[in-house]
Parts: sequence; structure tokens; C-alpha cells
Amino acid sequence: MHIPLTPKILILESQLIIAADVSLQFSKLGYDVLGIHSCPVDALPTIQRNPPDIVVMNIGLLRKAAGLKAARSIAETWRIPMVYLSANSGKEVLKAIIHVQPHAFISKPFDQQDLKRGIETTLRRMASERLYGSKPKTPTKEVPLVLSE
Repeated sequence: MHIPLTPKILILESQLIIAADVSLQFSKLGYDVLGIHSCPVDALPTIQRNPPDIVVMNIGLLRKAAGLKAARSIAETWRIPMVYLSANSGKEVLKAIIHVQPHAFISKPFDQQDLKRGIETTLRRMASERLYGSKPKTPTKEVPLVLSE
């Protein structure tokens, strides 16, 4: 697994204003934003053409079976780390997404520092996985790191 100095990030967010803000914040932080998609299935051709290093995705897009299947495909087939965004960070939400093994979870509302910490946490985990071997295939009972309050 390649650990990028400047990660390429793909944003999957259904709310255009939030997607634009996240993209702007990542650009200000020096990250390369490959694009924005409002549907995970629509993002698959982009991922095939130009795979991102990290996908940042609103977990609301996982509510439909196609969104969950696309997220699993991104994480498992391409082995692209996932960072989830959500306005709901309750225990039940975290338990529901743990099987997809996100690298980070950022709770809305968030600021630039929350986004930065989410990407930095993901990059550190990517480096650790490269050093010590790939991530486990079986789900763990661990709760992902929640960033912001």
C-alpha cells in the first residue's frame, strides 16, 4: 500500500454545500481533491480511472443497499481507506458501520482541524498497516475514532 505525501481524496456527500465546504477545506490543507459525487455507485467509474488514496463519505449514503455495496467494494476491492462523516454519532450508528472498518469517523458539525485529524489518522493507520501487514479481514468490535464533538 502506497502512503502518499499529498493524499488524493474523493468526496462522497449528498449535500452539495457540505461537499463544497469539505473540498475547500481539504484544498486549503494542501490535499488533492479528485472530485465530488453524491452517489457511491456513480463514483465507481472515477475510482477505476483514477483511484484515490482516501474516500471521505457521508454515512447517510449507506442507507440504501447499493450505497453500502459500493462502500464495501471501495474498501475491499480497491482497499481504499474510508473516512465517514455523519451528523449522527450515536452508539447505534457506530455499531452499524463497524463492519466496514472505517479508518476514521468525523462527526458533524466539524471544522478544518477535525478534517485534518481525520486524514492524518487515516494516513498513520495506512502507514501502520503497511509496516505491520494489511488490516484484518474480520470485523473487530472496536469503535472507530470519532473526531469532533
